[in-house]
Amino acid sequence: MKNLELKNVIKYKDKEFLVSTIATPIRHTWFEDDERIVYETMVFSLKEDGVDYEKPLFNERYHTADEAIAEHSFIIKNPQIFIR
Repeated sequence: MKNLELKNVIKYKDKEFLVSTIATPIRHTWFEDDERIVYETMVFSLKEDGVDYEKPLFNERYHTADEAIAEHSFIIKNPQIFIR
């Protein structure tokens, strides 16, 4: 597993959002397979007092770091698809 931690603040429609992609310490899987989900990308609203971790606007898990990095970049370039 590749160590990964990406964090970007983006602005969309006069609001700020945190896009976070990390390597998870737990492998999420229900079956004994080789493709375990170990990376996660999430989008959160930013408030005056910090990040609203209670209500993620987007959450997706990935098998590879490359998949997670690609989605992270796509969100930054296309926030309108992920933020309503």
